[in-house]
Amino acid sequence: MSEVSPTKTRDGFRVLQTRVELPFDNAALDPELQTDLLICHLFVNDGRSIEAIARIGLDRERVVEALLEHGAIQDRRQRPARTPRERSGFSREQITSRKTA
Repeated sequence: MSEVSPTKTRDGFRVLQTRVELPFDNAALDPELQTDLLICHLFVNDGRSIEAIARIGLDRERVVEALLEHGAIQDRRQRPARTPRERSGFSREQITSRKTA
């Protein structure tokens, strides 16, 4: 689904992917996952900033959370906090594998 990036930073984050491939039939995905993939696509493929993506009606925290959960950027916190979905019982691996299922 994605290609790994050589070391590159943008908006203060290390970018981990060079390309995000969207599924052919994304209508079958739940709306939250569709939004996450759109965020990743806009950031990685189109080179849009986090602030520019947030202007489409999302808050900055939501944009960063989606990029972290889908491995588009590296978590720069010393001790990475669990995202709301992880706190609800999903591990990062389950969230990542869910996007490819």
